[in-house]
Amino acid sequence: MKLKTALTTLFLFLLFFLFVDKISAQFFYPPSTSGDVVVSASINVDLYSQLSLSPSTVEAGQPSTVSIISLLPDGTSRSGREIVIYIDGNSTGVTIVQPPLTNSQGKTTGSLSSTRPGTYTVCAKDVTEGIEIFIADCEILYVVPVPAPQMLPEPEYTKGDSNIVMWNMVGSGVYEYYVEVSTTSDFSTVLDNSGWINNLAYEFDNLQDGQIYFYRVKARNSYGVEGGWSNVVFSVQDDAGPQIEYIGTSGMEENTNVSWDRDYEINIRYRITDNVAISSKSFWCLANDGSRYDCLYTAKENGDFWDITIQLKYLEKTASGNLFEEYRFCAEAADSVNNVTRNCEAKLEVEIETPEEEIPKPTIPPIITKIIDRLDKFFDETFLKLKQASLDNITVTTTAINVTIGFGFLIATLGSLPYILFQLFLSILTLLGLRKKSNVSGYVYNSVTKEPIKQAVVRVFNEVHELIWTSVTDSNGYFMAPEVKDGEYYITVTARDFTFPSKIVYGKKDFPLENVYHGDPFLTKDEEIPNFSIPMDPVDVKPLRQKLAKIFSSTKLIWQIVLILLFIFGLLLSIFALVVTRIWWNYVMVALYIPSLFSLFFSMFSKSSKFGIVRDTDKKPVDGAIVGLKEKDFGKLVSKRVTDGLGRYKFLVDRGIYEMSILNS
Repeated sequence: MKLKTALTTLFLFLLFFLFVDKISAQFFYPPSTSGDVVVSASINVDLYSQLSLSPSTVEAGQPSTVSIISLLPDGTSRSGREIVIYIDGNSTGVTIVQPPLTNSQGKTTGSLSSTRPGTYTVCAKDVTEGIEIFIADCEILYVVPVPAPQMLPEPEYTKGDSNIVMWNMVGSGVYEYYVEVSTTSDFSTVLDNSGWINNLAYEFDNLQDGQIYFYRVKARNSYGVEGGWSNVVFSVQDDAGPQIEYIGTSGMEENTNVSWDRDYEINIRYRITDNVAISSKSFWCLANDGSRYDCLYTAKENGDFWDITIQLKYLEKTASGNLFEEYRFCAEAADSVNNVTRNCEAKLEVEIETPEEEIPKPTIPPIITKIIDRLDKFFDETFLKLKQASLDNITVTTTAINVTIGFGFLIATLGSLPYILFQLFLSILTLLGLRKKSNVSGYVYNSVTKEPIKQAVVRVFNEVHELIWTSVTDSNGYFMAPEVKDGEYYITVTARDFTFPSKIVYGKKDFPLENVYHGDPFLTKDEEIPNFSIPMDPVDVKPLRQKLAKIFSSTKLIWQIVLILLFIFGLLLSIFALVVTRIWWNYVMVALYIPSLFSLFFSMFSKSSKFGIVRDTDKKPVDGAIVGLKEKDFGKLVSKRVTDGLGRYKFLVDRGIYEMSILNS
């Protein structure tokens, strides 16, 4: 019995080594009373062939490569074997690409993918002989879902009627994205979508002001499998700026353009609201030429109301220091998303009062009356006692002296005569209605000393080079201009001993002067020529002329006294000649003296221009010193002047309290 058992065992071992790829033997020895060996064998399991996955973890839809090596028990490769890949378990959504026959090295490759995330057991079997021999080596494949993008946070409010939403992606593959926008958080109603796009941002437009919008996004990988929706973000569209309502401006009471209290306060009220929040407010004044300038004001908030207070002294004024007929103001507000709104409806109307110009009446001092009485007595006692022949000679001599004195006055005023006649001609044209009425439109000044230039001829031309206006500056350097049609114009200026345009002053500002003009074409607005500051450069004067001018300037007072004495002497001689010989030319000579006499008295007793003088420690005049004038209350530099060769300077400013200092050393 033992020999039988041994032979049986030997036979089974030989069979195992010959057919190892088809046989799997299991031996067990159940209890037997007879002593026989019971053998149980399975011949459809391959224990030596190998299976591997690469990669073992994939996204949904991503294929994994299945590699198989068919081997004999001794490790020898087996070629030409037909291998079939299968899933041990539920294979719903799984796509398998079966491998070809094994090559000479016993190797073959297939692949599989799944659109459903999960864990899959991947196995293979040999079906070459029509019998399924299952390879014992199976591997686990992990299929993960396509990751959901992460929407970036949105601001609470978004400016305008469009919004750009953005997101991040945590996956490492190549993805497309699909974005949706809705007015409900559950996206029961989708307003718009992006379609499948490759970018990580998308812009939605035509969004309504004040509406809240919700946004979400999902991804699709390169294998066509979509992921889940991202987190939901939201934002409120803000397409409109703050609402600025002009309520009104307080009145001027008894103040007029001529008579006004500089500390009088006017109040302007606005109502400013916004559906978000007001972040900033600003206020400014409009100049007479329509330009913006910052005027000093105080502001007070009372709920939605914004109250502005301005004193009259901080408003723009005319050249003569009067108020303009009307003032306009602007308010501007911005919300928290920087929507800006502006309102320029506020205005202040000023009552117009035409001042009556008081012409000072010349008064004859008592001392002059005494002199005239003594002269009458002198004439009676002296000339009336002379013979007729002597009187005739004196008459001829008097006429010659009068003619000489007249020529002297003519030569003295010859330089200013053309300008005076030109101004007179323009005034007559305006009076007859042949010339347009005009307003102060600019200021002509010395580019070095900043002093006004009088009797400068200002001409305005249109874009086709036609002369449309001519004006002459007054003693303060101001010139007039009429209303013109809106268009392109340019200005030329000529003055004795000056050149235009300036080559000393550059740019649009010559502190404290602004809107500096250099001869370039400009456009008019509201039929008004802008209020320009026009610099002119002084011409280099020859040395001889400089010396003569300096001598004349230093002896100017003496010459004036001499001319007055000659005038009085000529007048007395003319009166005497008329008394002695009553002929027609003596009447004419006396008549010509009468208007000159009034002019002389007026010039003697009227207010003359005054200058300040800068001197050094030795009491000598300082040439070229820069004198600055500052407001005492605010320390603001309002004007500056450069002293001339005699150390003189002069300011033309509004009434007020100022401080003066030397700006250079």
